[in-house]
Amino acid sequence: MAPYKRPFHCEILTPLGSRCACDAVSVVFPAMDGQYGVMGGRTPLVTMLGVGVLSVEPVKGDTLEFFLSGGFATVRENTLVVLANECEVASEIDREEAWEAISTARAMADDTDEEFELRNEALDIARKRFALVQKKGKDRKEGHND
Repeated sequence: MAPYKRPFHCEILTPLGSRCACDAVSVVFPAMDGQYGVMGGRTPLVTMLGVGVLSVEPVKGDTLEFFLSGGFATVRENTLVVLANECEVASEIDREEAWEAISTARAMADDTDEEFELRNEALDIARKRFALVQKKGKDRKEGHND
């Protein structure tokens, strides 16, 4: 293993339970203010999560991808803890259900400022989720099973 790939512990937790607990060499995730990357030895961090793909490169095995929306991430004492409002294994997202979520979000009322914001947030999540499903579909067709 390259010296810059120092392992650290990674945990991804949701209100429904643990999604991942492993030793990793890198994790990339969306935060409210952009993408963050974590490697072993990173300085402490607390940040709000955004919406998008969280990618974990474990010490052993293939890269793991998750779709997450909202929550917090902390790095402390060589441990990353992701407390996500929602987190799904990318390969388990149903394409038809993801498309339906876009249609459902488009149909939401947007008469008030609050409704408009909620509709836009739901559309943003649904579109990013569907984009991940599309990417995974292309990878499978090309013979890549990341």
